[in-house]
Amino acid sequence: MSLTELTGNPRHDQLLALIAERGYMNIEELAALLDVSTQTARRDIRKLSDQGLITRHHGGAGRASSVVNTAFEQREISWTEEKKAIAEAIADYIPDGSTVFITIGTTVEQVAHSLLNHNRLRIITNCLRVAHILYKNPRFEVMVPGGTLRPHNGGIIGPAATAFVAGFRADYLVTSVGAIESDGALLEFDVNEASVVKTMMAHSRHILLAADHTKYHASAAVEIGNISQATALFTDELPAAGLLKVLKNHQVEVIKVSTAE
Repeated sequence: MSLTELTGNPRHDQLLALIAERGYMNIEELAALLDVSTQTARRDIRKLSDQGLITRHHGGAGRASSVVNTAFEQREISWTEEKKAIAEAIADYIPDGSTVFITIGTTVEQVAHSLLNHNRLRIITNCLRVAHILYKNPRFEVMVPGGTLRPHNGGIIGPAATAFVAGFRADYLVTSVGAIESDGALLEFDVNEASVVKTMMAHSRHILLAADHTKYHASAAVEIGNISQATALFTDELPAAGLLKVLKNHQVEVIKVSTAE
C-alpha cells in the first residue's frame, strides 16, 4: 500500500507513517530509520506536534489519538476495509434490546454505522462523533456524559464523564485499543481517555474488542487492562502464538473477519 503525500515533506510523511503503524517510537529509533541525527528527529517531531499530527513525549513521539489515523484514512491508507469488516462482525454479535458502551476511535465509529439497523438499543458513549451517527435513530436511546471535549476526536473526558459512566451497567462494551502486548496487556495513548475506558470495562458484562493487525505491533504507554477480560476479540489477522495462548487460556472468543480482496 503506497503512502500518498500527507505533509509535502517525504521525511515527515515517513515519520508519520512509522508512528501510525507502531503507535509510539523513541527518538533513537526514528533517527536510525529516517537516517538522520537525533537533533533532526527532535526538530521533525516538534514541528509535526505543533501541527497536531503527532503527540510529543519525553524521548519520543506517539499518535495524536485519531488525528493521524483520520488523516491517513482520508488518503486510503488506514486499513478501512478491515475496520468495516470488524465493525460489521461486532454489530452482528450485539442483539437488539442491549445496553452498549461505545468508546472513542475510528474503528468504533464504523461499529456505530453498522448498528443503525438494530432495534431498542441504549447507547452510552463518550464520543460525540459516535453519538452524532446514532442519535437520529428513533429506536435508540443515546446518552452522553458531561466533561471536557477533545477537539481532535470528539471524545468527552474528565471526572464527570467517568462518574456518569460508573452509574450504568452495560451488556456490551465496544472498544478498540492503541496496542496489545504479547502478554495480553491492553494499552492506550491518552491517560485521560483511558480513565473512562477502564470504568466502562469495570461496568460491562461483555467486552468486545476491535483490533486490526496493526495493534499487535504498536506501542502505547497507558495500561487499561488485559485481553483476558474480553469476551471476544474481533480482528482481521490472528495474533502471534503467545497472545493466542493467552486468549485460549482465558476462553476469549476470537472472531477473524475477512475482507474483499
